[in-house]
Amino acid sequence: MKTKWFILLLTLCSVIIAEGFGNKEEKVTCVVSGEDIEGDYKEESAKYKDGEVYFCCGGCKMDFEEDASKFTTAANLQLVTTKQYSQTKVCPVSSRKIKTKKEVVVAGVSVDLCCGGCVKKINKSNNKVSMLFSDSSFDKGFSKTESNSSKKPKAKKK
Repeated sequence: MKTKWFILLLTLCSVIIAEGFGNKEEKVTCVVSGEDIEGDYKEESAKYKDGEVYFCCGGCKMDFEEDASKFTTAANLQLVTTKQYSQTKVCPVSSRKIKTKKEVVVAGVSVDLCCGGCVKKINKSNNKVSMLFSDSSFDKGFSKTESNSSKKPKAKKK
């Protein structure tokens, strides 16, 4: 009887551990509605900057295409969360080089800042996402992520 309980407990623990370490789906939030996109998030998309942004439905895609300027902060954030863009070695708040990085996490994204002063500015802000992902901050601190396929092979020396 004890053996059966032990096997049952071991099986249950294995299932719980497997769920925790399993393939976690990347959560992508619709740029327009702010809702998590269910299923294949790449079904509804539009070109934006040097990447692609994703939507929960065709209606949101149409709203974005009608006036993308209303959604730039959310679109910039999504470019980072989908790993199409990554942070450069420049602080998005001050435009200074990051020598001793200070990290903040905003909307699930880890962002490096140059100093404690910038960290204080972010922490005091009522709209941290806009401070880091508005066009002006985004253009300072983030750039297109190079994929292995886009890198040109180096010429061999003879």
